[in-house]
Amino acid sequence: MKQAFLRKSSGFTAGAAWLGLFAAMMGNLMAQTATEARVAASSVQTEPVAGGKEIRVTLRLMDALTVTSVTATLGAGATKNPVPILWTAFDALPPPADCAWMVVVDNSNPARQQTIEACADAARSFLKLLPKSDTVMIASLARDLVVAAPFGSTPPQLEAALAGMKAEGDASFTTLIFQNVKHALADHLSRRAEARRCVVLLTDGKDETPGGPLRITERRNELITEARKLGIPVHTLGFAEKATEANYFADLKELSLQTDGLHIPAAVSTRQLPPDTWPLLIGVMRSGGTALLDLADVKESGALRLELTCDTGRKAVIEIPKDMVEAALHVPSASAQTPAIQNEGAWHESIPAWSWWAAGAVILLLLVLMKARTKNPQAPQARTSPAARPEAPSKAPVHEMPQTETPVEVPPASNAFLEMMDAGNKRHPLPAKGLKIGSGKHNDVVVKHDSVSEYHCLVSLQNGEWVIADTNSVNGVQVNGTHYHQATLSPGDVIQIGEVRMRFLAE
Repeated sequence: MKQAFLRKSSGFTAGAAWLGLFAAMMGNLMAQTATEARVAASSVQTEPVAGGKEIRVTLRLMDALTVTSVTATLGAGATKNPVPILWTAFDALPPPADCAWMVVVDNSNPARQQTIEACADAARSFLKLLPKSDTVMIASLARDLVVAAPFGSTPPQLEAALAGMKAEGDASFTTLIFQNVKHALADHLSRRAEARRCVVLLTDGKDETPGGPLRITERRNELITEARKLGIPVHTLGFAEKATEANYFADLKELSLQTDGLHIPAAVSTRQLPPDTWPLLIGVMRSGGTALLDLADVKESGALRLELTCDTGRKAVIEIPKDMVEAALHVPSASAQTPAIQNEGAWHESIPAWSWWAAGAVILLLLVLMKARTKNPQAPQARTSPAARPEAPSKAPVHEMPQTETPVEVPPASNAFLEMMDAGNKRHPLPAKGLKIGSGKHNDVVVKHDSVSEYHCLVSLQNGEWVIADTNSVNGVQVNGTHYHQATLSPGDVIQIGEVRMRFLAE
């Protein structure tokens, strides 16, 4: 019994020792976490400064903190060398270093006018706290995202937009939250010159993309990819009227997490956001700045380490890779030092004779095609860039509404349609033989618009799937904002030919 007791005691002692070690490790980990300031990864921009041996680093913190000191070192271990640095907070930067806010209110549910009014009231609280140097766009989101007050609107115009925010949804409509916000990034925020841009989405989170949860996840991930590419955080504010509806917030949380934004839910019973919501959001978007690193005295290139200390004692570390330092120092890399052509004096001798004949034939063919193209007076000479078009100041489209007509009535092959988004939502059924679209009278759907080619595209049924193909148009075919020569369509896809948009629907 005594030996057994000793074995139990020793086992207990060993277990206690392990528990103590585990507690110490967790304590150290928590202490480290508490002293770390989070950096929004998608906000970090590092670039060499032209004309000098300098690197500019712009970053935003994930918390409302004030940076009190910044240091930079080059190299590692005993070879660390300090680098002179000039830190300028966002608030001290000259224009256009302010923030552009795209506020989107989901008003798609006709039975939730009180919730929509609560969203509008929350946006009013935001406008009262917003610095005057920032700019705001307000949009509603029912079937489509509609700009109620564009960037540059005056306070009375912003208030009028919020006062007119009514439930405009319909039970027969589907709410495509993620798809519409993605298009809005390209149409509005991507063109802004401000150093910081963000989306504030007030919604119940119920995306109704046809195809079920997997398709909704795909749309959400497409929005995440686009937002991260542009460095735009998406802040989501969840408004649920029932506790069970908070299930929709999972996608909103993931969207904000992956885009370095914040997700804040409102209280279900009162539809009220936490009182510190707007100060927190504004503080987060203004927390950070630009560091200018002077590399004039640097003799050897290496990785740079940038360390920021905040007013709360928390720290953040940014690593700048060696190749970026070399670019600022104008030091060619090993691959750049090796000449692409070893024998510059006899480079033409290594090219076979038949290549010269092939090159001549290609040039002759291009000349013939260019001459033939100039004979077509209807075709514009340059592809229209969406980024070059001015932003619409109201709900009216930038261009005149295209007129469409269907010369021949044909029975549909299925319950699939093309819905014209800029011409009264007129629907064209998709027949089994396909649908030719263009400005010429011989097409199945005639779109009378200057940006549409005579025979622009063809929508056809292939192996049970609807496919759109560009038929050598001038301004091309876009599906969900991306140019394609041929693409398979899914319900809810937005097609753009020239400057005319339509939606593919399948019931």
